[in-house]
Amino acid sequence: MPAHSTKKFSWKPFTLRWPILIIIAAGTLAVIVVLEILSQQSRITGAVAFTGSQSSSAISFAYLYLPTVVALLYSILWSWIDLDTKRLEPWFQLSNPGGAKAEDSLLLHYPYDFLAFAPVNALRRSSIFARSIVTVDVLSSFKTNAELMQLGNQSSSLNTNFLMNAYGISWLGQEMPGFVTRQGTLEPFEVNGAPATDMVNRTWTARTRLYGTSINCEEAEITEHANGYSYSNRKGCTTFPGHVNVNPEWGFRGLYIGYYTDQHSDYSLEGLGCASSVNSHLFLGLWGKSSKVHDHQPTAFFCEPNYWIQNVNATVTVPTMSVSSMAPLGPQVPLPDSKFNSSAFEYIIGTGAQLVSQRADISATTSVIDQTAGLAGLGYNDTVTNVLGFALGLSRLPLAQYAEHHNLVSSLETAHKLLHALAIKDLLTKNISDQYERQGRISGRTHAIKVVRPLAVTVELLLGSVVILTLALLFHASRRKSQLCADPDSLRDIVAMMPRDHNSLNISAGQTQRSAKPQNGLIQGKLSLVRSHTSFQHRPKSDKIIANSSTTLSAVQEDNSQQRHPSPYRTLPFEMSSTVGILFLVFLGAALSVVVALKLIFENGNGLPLPSKRTVVNQLVLNYVPIVFATILEPFWLLLNRILCLLQPYKELSEGHAAASQSLDLKYASLPPQLTVWRALRAGHYLLSSVCAIGLSANLLAVSLNGLMDTDFVSIEQIMPFALEFQSVFRHSPQPRDQLQTAASTYQYVANANITYGVILPPWTTPATYFVPFALTTRSRSGIVEAYKAATRGFGIEPNCQPSTLNHTAFVTGQQEFWYSRERTLAGRSVTCGAFTVSYGGQNNSNAALEVFHQLNPLNSLSTDNGSGSHAGANIASNATNDEFLACNGVLIAGFLRGNLSMSFDNIKTQNSLTSKHPGILKVNELSSTWLACRPKFVTGLYDVTVDPDGHVESYTAIAQSDESTGSFFVNGTSPALLVSAATSILTHGSNTAPYWHNDTFVDTWFAHFVKHLSNSTDLVDPAARVPQFESVRPYVEDIYARLFAIVLSLNRDWLSPADMGSTLPGKMIVSTERVFMSNTMFIITITLLALNIVVATTYWAKRPRKMLPKKPYTIAKIMEMFEGSHLVTDVEDAERWQSEWKFGYGRFVGTDGKLHVGIDRQPFIKPFAS
Repeated sequence: MPAHSTKKFSWKPFTLRWPILIIIAAGTLAVIVVLEILSQQSRITGAVAFTGSQSSSAISFAYLYLPTVVALLYSILWSWIDLDTKRLEPWFQLSNPGGAKAEDSLLLHYPYDFLAFAPVNALRRSSIFARSIVTVDVLSSFKTNAELMQLGNQSSSLNTNFLMNAYGISWLGQEMPGFVTRQGTLEPFEVNGAPATDMVNRTWTARTRLYGTSINCEEAEITEHANGYSYSNRKGCTTFPGHVNVNPEWGFRGLYIGYYTDQHSDYSLEGLGCASSVNSHLFLGLWGKSSKVHDHQPTAFFCEPNYWIQNVNATVTVPTMSVSSMAPLGPQVPLPDSKFNSSAFEYIIGTGAQLVSQRADISATTSVIDQTAGLAGLGYNDTVTNVLGFALGLSRLPLAQYAEHHNLVSSLETAHKLLHALAIKDLLTKNISDQYERQGRISGRTHAIKVVRPLAVTVELLLGSVVILTLALLFHASRRKSQLCADPDSLRDIVAMMPRDHNSLNISAGQTQRSAKPQNGLIQGKLSLVRSHTSFQHRPKSDKIIANSSTTLSAVQEDNSQQRHPSPYRTLPFEMSSTVGILFLVFLGAALSVVVALKLIFENGNGLPLPSKRTVVNQLVLNYVPIVFATILEPFWLLLNRILCLLQPYKELSEGHAAASQSLDLKYASLPPQLTVWRALRAGHYLLSSVCAIGLSANLLAVSLNGLMDTDFVSIEQIMPFALEFQSVFRHSPQPRDQLQTAASTYQYVANANITYGVILPPWTTPATYFVPFALTTRSRSGIVEAYKAATRGFGIEPNCQPSTLNHTAFVTGQQEFWYSRERTLAGRSVTCGAFTVSYGGQNNSNAALEVFHQLNPLNSLSTDNGSGSHAGANIASNATNDEFLACNGVLIAGFLRGNLSMSFDNIKTQNSLTSKHPGILKVNELSSTWLACRPKFVTGLYDVTVDPDGHVESYTAIAQSDESTGSFFVNGTSPALLVSAATSILTHGSNTAPYWHNDTFVDTWFAHFVKHLSNSTDLVDPAARVPQFESVRPYVEDIYARLFAIVLSLNRDWLSPADMGSTLPGKMIVSTERVFMSNTMFIITITLLALNIVVATTYWAKRPRKMLPKKPYTIAKIMEMFEGSHLVTDVEDAERWQSEWKFGYGRFVGTDGKLHVGIDRQPFIKPFAS
């Protein structure tokens, strides 16, 4: 090497300098650490972030797109490093002290990315995060928000309302109130502040106290007497013999006998000979068999309850606050008498009345809960007390098994615990003395972002290998010698390095022939890159390639004819051929068609099933495979981009008059193809800039494809038949004279649970319609069954209430009677229909209100004494026919009355005081009233009904209008009129239907109670308010009537005819399942990018450069070959000779050696090829 080149000088690109490579290695290592931390967090806590039911835009971007964006930027950076490493390797080889062989330098060429590596690149770019539903558990602060009220307020506050709740739980499937279990009631607690995480199926777990009870029972000593049995606890309590009979003639009879005596109870230990404060908490449980059996001695137990409190760790479900689990944290501690009035509680459950009587609505003053209907379903048809009825309803054992001691005790204890828990619930108050803050946990299921572990491990391994290779590259690059003084990134830079003596480096003789092969053997020995001290305009110093002294040159014999008239074979790279272009356009069109087709399938099919139940498989199919497509697309565009970057200077030169800035000085080689877009725009090369931009958009396409498909839980419908249970035909309904009032209260109880407590109506029932049931026995393996849907018939009434007026009033001792009469015509004769409504209660000289809800019946003659206001008397006609009953029963009246009461003295019948004395003459002064006459019409229609797995109606839609010919749905002498008459009779007879005057807003009938709750106001029953107008009460009256009618049908399904064996009904099962959907935003971005790809690809092949070069200028040797003999080899070093207005071209020219060449020179020496 010449002496002048021994001065050390080394230019290297910033991508190969040690600060950049160290930063990249450290950053990659940091990514591995962060990824592993997130992976471990995901494994331990189930997620790395919780998104709730709705992901925010920031969170969605963070897990769907940010990893891909980071990976793409990382990929571009490495593409830059890879490009600089490959394109500068020949120059580094020439910079070696001993030089380099031609094949290792001037003839060296590295191929571009191989498409087979696309799956690896896709794996590198695919998201390792997945969004799914996970169970989370977070710490939170809790506080007590209710406690037992003061002892002095408990006896007046506790009423029979909890008995009504017990009925709903025992017989109607009513859910337990919040913080209440059958084992006891928890002291309520709440989050101290709002929870931060949006969850579903949320639970709270915290330390609290459980109020509970248990009973200690001992078998009674039974003594048989001539008149019956006596029962003793051997501790001073022995009942009078023969006073309690639990041996019915047939079947079974049970009793719960409490201690306290009250007018509402038939038996009490206090009244049976056990009156003592020692026995005040005892109760006697009895179960007897029929007196017809041989061994009919009853089962008897004396029990005494004890009440306790216990610290527990409890979990409740939000928002219902239902208790899901409890774990004791200590022993059960006796509850002090100063905390709980057990006497008030035991008085109510034993007698059905309050210890301290207080005015309240009917739901809180009903003494005996009518459980007849439920007990009849168990086969029990005898009298029953409240507690025993609840015990039977909760345990549901065969009746004979209650004769076994442990079964009877267990059932009574179950009922006692439930009643106590509900009573404690009613005694809780928000006025608390100590909030008792403590730590707890919030758990639930929420949408969360978690790491897909297999993909994370794979990416970590790949990144680990990148760190190792980066350090290896750092080590290698730091040791590389470089004689470059600047970046050789343009044709002019390369020309500047050519020796001025054209004979000193003859590398390409004979290479212009079409059949010629690369002649690497033309250069024998080694070449070196040395520093030249000649300054010139383009570079401050010039590097020169020289042949070492040991290098030998050989020449190839040339064809003289070709030297005189060189006419090279011109070609284009294979990648630019029409065949490749057509295949590529077909590929892009197919991709666009597939995306659009999938979108249509997703939209029409409510998504598609998940490919697999495994998360990693779903992640690969839904995210990895689409990214593979984008990763294949990107390197192909980069290849087309790189080829166009290489050919762009020659395309300009082929015109013969290109400026240096448009040709020799173009610097497209030093940047990754994705980043050359701005240089191309500045140079006016718009096709190249478009290709650069579309190649860069392949990265955006990878992002959009990564987020194109996501999963969500949806409801899908599966077609299947359902077995029919009943026909849409009524085969039976009670006759008008049937005594139906025995179980009439059951329907009001059901309505009360629904209206007052929000308990769902019975299966197949809505507030206006009862639907014919079908069997719900099918289950699904493809998901969780949410509902069933089919077309079935519904029955109901249109109440059709109209305003009416009161006909007569009469006043008698002890009672006030309202007479409402109408004349109905039947078979040409007149029938008097009326309502014989007896009202009670009231206070002297007070404004009072009264609510009436009654059915018309045929009456005897009606007469009044004009002027006196006295009533001669009338009643329901005993000899009325069924037709006359039906003619009258078709009308129901409802009245809202206001008046001022007066009487001779105040000793009158009230709800809590039964007196045998008759009050004086009761008068209603200043009477005002609003009356409604409802003439119900039986209606039926076909409906699309959706029910839950238990048969409760979720939604319904009318398919056909109500049928007018309703008679076709009745057989065996039944009719619409008979059915409506029977149902209305059930609703207006029986217990708790006689109205009471009241001078407050508490009501004593179920009808008034329902009006009060449906209106969510006391105005309609407030005696201080004006009598309500017809339009203000009509909606509530019609709602109550239609709702109760539907409930009657639902609890008497046997009125329908059974379906034929094997008959089915077509329907659908609605299943909740996780399915795949396509993001609308990502779909738009994807098809837009694919369409742009098609447009740019079409333009690329239409506007691609024409054939002009014999070989691809991929190596330094091939580039220098084009300047062999060119005047530019000399001009480029002489700043004074170089002129900015020079034009350059590619074609034929006579070189400085006097020979004809094909290559690059300036005007006027160059003659371009004809187009």
